[in-house]
Amino acid sequence: MPDDTSQGLLRREYLKRAGAGAAGAAGLAGCLGGGGDGPNSIVVGIWGGSWQETMIDAVCDRYEEDTGISLEYVVGDNTDRFNRLISQRDDPPVDVSQQDGGGLVRGENEDLWLELNEEIVPRISEVPSQFKSDYWTLQIFAASSLLYNTETMDSAPESWGAYLNPEYQGRVGLYTQDPTHDLLAFALYQTDGEDPTAMDQAFDMYEEVVAEMDPVYITSSDEYGNRWQNGELDISRYWSARAASWADSGAPVSFSIPSAGAFTTNFGNAIPRNIPEEKVDAAGEFINYTLQQEGAQVIAEQMYYTNPIPDIEYPEDVQDKLIQQEDLELLQVPPFDFIAENRSDWQQRVQEIIDEHS
Repeated sequence: MPDDTSQGLLRREYLKRAGAGAAGAAGLAGCLGGGGDGPNSIVVGIWGGSWQETMIDAVCDRYEEDTGISLEYVVGDNTDRFNRLISQRDDPPVDVSQQDGGGLVRGENEDLWLELNEEIVPRISEVPSQFKSDYWTLQIFAASSLLYNTETMDSAPESWGAYLNPEYQGRVGLYTQDPTHDLLAFALYQTDGEDPTAMDQAFDMYEEVVAEMDPVYITSSDEYGNRWQNGELDISRYWSARAASWADSGAPVSFSIPSAGAFTTNFGNAIPRNIPEEKVDAAGEFINYTLQQEGAQVIAEQMYYTNPIPDIEYPEDVQDKLIQQEDLELLQVPPFDFIAENRSDWQQRVQEIIDEHS
């Protein structure tokens, strides 16, 4: 399980892996299916929409062509697909499960996943320890970053304290659909990056923003994009990948990683423990394909997420919009268990603050 609290390890581990050879990258390609002992198909649990389309373009088509194994999909959100895995753990509905970081950790805690090694996923040895456990590996990550208006600011703000700058009153965004990462950011600011679990201090700052800054309350990702597109915000907290995408569409927005640090948003893959034995190698090779240059580059070009393999290379115009190596020193993996235990209480407490100051 990733270390949820230590800073600096992301960059050091990432750089330590950089330059490592891509031994095993091709893995078992070409010899898993097509009439041999392996399966003719495997099932992947996946998000739908643009993510599924990008995955097919980046990974799935190449996998099918190289291995002769066809892919079937169970499409749905995290919660629905995870609950099906819990209820059908003895006969899993998928052979590979794509989950966010919280789902991956929860699945490990529930003993859902098969233990992974280099025989199953050859490139897993190149994934920095912060981006994997013994039972799953991340495929992409971005940052829960500080977004700022490139038309109203001459330079990127370096502190979450920008949320309290009177110059931006009425033009700061709070994501009320799920305030978790706003609160985690405020906890980092209040403790100089030392304690993301300092929720009382985080709520003190949240209430100050609500009471003093006349914030814009955002209830969906689409609304966030529209607000930035219309130039209605100066400061907010959201995902770096989304900010890069909105900027490509003409929005006056960019992102920075504050000096107190920020958290990553993470998505990856695991293999359910009880899939048929004859499908394990094919499932592992699918995950291996998600860690290769070709697929990582397509996803970065289309969605601005970074692959955890350090030696992946990206086009220069894309690289500038991804998390930089120097940013990794300031990034932490979210404390998933802490979040899971407290998220609903935080939501209620935030709503009470908003109601009080309405």
